[in-house]
Amino acid sequence: MNMQIEPATRSPERRFASRLMMSTCLLALVASGAAGAQENSGTENVQLNEVVVLSTRGEKRLLDVPQTISVIGRAEMDERNVRDIQDLVRYEPGVSVNRTTSITNPWGQLAGFTIRGMSGNRILMTVDGTRVQEQITDGSRDFFDMSNFKRVEIVRGPNSVLWGSDALGGAVMFQTRDPSDLLIGSDKPWALELKGGYDSFDRSFREQATGAYNFGDVSILLSYGRRDSKEARLSNARADGGIWGCSRIDIGCDSLFPADTGVDNGLAKVVWTPNGEHTVKLTGEWFERNTSVDQLYDMSASVTGIPTISSYVSEAYPRDLEMSRKRVALQHEWLVGASWLDSVNWSLSYSPQSRQTDSTQTRLYSNRTQIVNQYRDYSEDFYEADLQLQSSFALGTTQHTLTYGFDGGHTKGDYQGINNTFNSLTGATTTAINQGFSFPRVTTDRADIYLQDDVALFDGRLTVTPGVRLAHYAIDPTGDDSYPGLPGFEPEKQSNTELLTSVGAIYHLTDIYSAYASFGQGFKMPTSQQLFQSSTDLFTGSAIVPNPTLKPESVDAYEAGIRGYYGNAYFSAGVFYSRYKNFIRSFQPTTVTDPSGNVFVAYTFDNVEDVELYGLELAGEVEVTDYTRLQASLSWSRGNQRVASDAAKTFFDAAVPITAIVGVTHQLPDYNLQFEVFGTFAAGKTDASNDALFLPSSYAFFDAYAKWTPRDNFELTLGVENILDKRYFPNTLQGYNKTPASTAVANVNPLELQTGPGRVFKVGATVKF
Repeated sequence: MNMQIEPATRSPERRFASRLMMSTCLLALVASGAAGAQENSGTENVQLNEVVVLSTRGEKRLLDVPQTISVIGRAEMDERNVRDIQDLVRYEPGVSVNRTTSITNPWGQLAGFTIRGMSGNRILMTVDGTRVQEQITDGSRDFFDMSNFKRVEIVRGPNSVLWGSDALGGAVMFQTRDPSDLLIGSDKPWALELKGGYDSFDRSFREQATGAYNFGDVSILLSYGRRDSKEARLSNARADGGIWGCSRIDIGCDSLFPADTGVDNGLAKVVWTPNGEHTVKLTGEWFERNTSVDQLYDMSASVTGIPTISSYVSEAYPRDLEMSRKRVALQHEWLVGASWLDSVNWSLSYSPQSRQTDSTQTRLYSNRTQIVNQYRDYSEDFYEADLQLQSSFALGTTQHTLTYGFDGGHTKGDYQGINNTFNSLTGATTTAINQGFSFPRVTTDRADIYLQDDVALFDGRLTVTPGVRLAHYAIDPTGDDSYPGLPGFEPEKQSNTELLTSVGAIYHLTDIYSAYASFGQGFKMPTSQQLFQSSTDLFTGSAIVPNPTLKPESVDAYEAGIRGYYGNAYFSAGVFYSRYKNFIRSFQPTTVTDPSGNVFVAYTFDNVEDVELYGLELAGEVEVTDYTRLQASLSWSRGNQRVASDAAKTFFDAAVPITAIVGVTHQLPDYNLQFEVFGTFAAGKTDASNDALFLPSSYAFFDAYAKWTPRDNFELTLGVENILDKRYFPNTLQGYNKTPASTAVANVNPLELQTGPGRVFKVGATVKF
């Protein structure tokens, strides 16, 4: 049975009542089993006891943090055969990842995370504390293979006091595996793990081999994996383009271009523990994804399919994408144990990252052949240093734990855009540089100091956590002589210093219930492209000029809630409000004057006055029997934006309607089986910034997973997602009109390619030695 929730047409009062009813039902799910759970002697599966490490710069129990944080562990990734970062957050309402589908970016890769309506470079992403490359106009941020991560922490809301710029809307922090993760529980000094799997969504096969050895004071881990896939299949998309229509000839509007993708990942780690006070880690990591597509549609080609002197037929258009992330890091943790200093943790890392595209099109005219090659390379090389110290002491009746230190880095960023065109009529090849969304080579320096104090009062019943960070950055584009820029609009060096504050508090009302509240500030410095692009647009011929007055984006965020813990059950209910200032918009028209006094219209980046976003988040889990666990979570947000101080407020389209996820896990220990079933229930959008925008309808779909462990060293996992093959558009979708602006728009980025995946089958196997 396909479950269909009709699009909402009710009044705001009835809509609020429905949300309140769903929220109440979610909490009732936990409360109904709370009393029994207190006496339940079953296994401790409740996620309440999960510990966060990365996002808080120290170990804390998850529900002792006055902020909403999710932790996804290795076991969950394996049991659900997590394919990529989009699959990773499938059961995290309020967090999503979108896929690029436009022919201007035709590789079908994932763009990056969206948290509470914030996306792109407003989300900080790190691997073991090392930053991940920013996204530019024609780019993406999916530099991950999930195989070598042991945990992922997702912070909802700003985390800039502890982690600096970019954590404006949230943070996603990946942690790689250690040798001990394989060796734990082994009666041998070595361990070997072999994994394989298949996913029908992109017809991908994956293989992974990981080994660890303990030499005593030194242990090592080596891992290599490979994943091969085709283009993603959106089985419920319509070839005719649905409400937009489709006039493509060689490929329907339900399909991404044919693609072959190969992903290689490697991890090497050496851990030296000479004694109980020192741990030194040397890590080498390697990720590379190569995707080749055959672009079957070109909006600039002849619409009749007949070449003329001025219009061409595209005979072949292969396009290649290579995404690469490498990292070398040295980390030292020293448990000092002095009266004034508990520990020192420092790290140095180097991580070159790049996104290269290489496209070659053969264009047939009636009198000649043109071969056009476009090469784009955006790279960032990160040199980062982090020093973290921790001190604890008593002051009167209060207990203090200070976390303080330095966080800085030097980044080299570069964009190359080169076009080579061969003309068979003349036999000549012409070369043009600084093509595409180009900007000069830049260096970025960050130098931040931070301090946070966990203050325990009233015998630990109340914990207050104030924090402060002095953040400084400088971006210098003046060292690139090969990038002249437009006359009169040459890029200039930029720098800024920000003082950020935060404060959080948790009060334990009883042994069961606690209340929390927090305030945090965040900021996002402008990207190199936003600050320095000074060129002529390839398609329109219009000038793109830099904006030297561009301000950093900032946010003041508030969060409050209540939590309850009943032994083998918990719930968490919270609300949040965030006000963002100086949002940066891309390619806005402006009037400028060149050095000759000519006035003309150009495009630039500018700041929006403010964005307000508020919402509700609920989560709960209960063990109803020794072997059965129920869990549920819910998210809802709403917001508005104002372009200028004297402008009217409009709806903020990135706000996501109510979305709830309910799951049940049941174990059959006599048969070594575990089953999981999840239901996702999403309300449709009913509001938009203008009446022309497409609004996704409500929907529901169901997933099921099974794990069989016939032997201690062998595990088989199966999964079926969207069991009923429900057709839907995700309620996170934004920016698409009800009708396309033109036929070209309908063909370049079809609305149908935004449909959610249909029924997907997964299988995985793990063997341990």
